[in-house]
Amino acid sequence: MSVDNTLGAGLLEDLAELRAVLAHHRFPTTQDAILALLVARHEPSRMLWRVAALTRTREYHSVDQVCDEIERSGRDGMPPPPGR
Repeated sequence: MSVDNTLGAGLLEDLAELRAVLAHHRFPTTQDAILALLVARHEPSRMLWRVAALTRTREYHSVDQVCDEIERSGRDGMPPPPGR
C-alpha cells in the first residue's frame, strides 16, 4: 500500500467517525459548533484537525456537506493530522 492509499484510508476512517458523531447533531451548523461538540465529547484531536479544514463562516446544512468539504480539502493539499 502506498503512502497515498494509507492517507486516503485514514481520511475515510475519520470521516466515518465524524459522521457517527454528527448523526444526532442539529443542522444547520457551523465549524465553531462542530468543534465545540468534538471538544465536549472528548473526541481525538485528529477530528478537530479535520474539522479545521471547514470554512469558518459557512453554515452547513447536512453531515454530507461537512464531509464533502473536508474530503475536498484533503485533495486540495490540507495535510493529514499528525500520526495519520
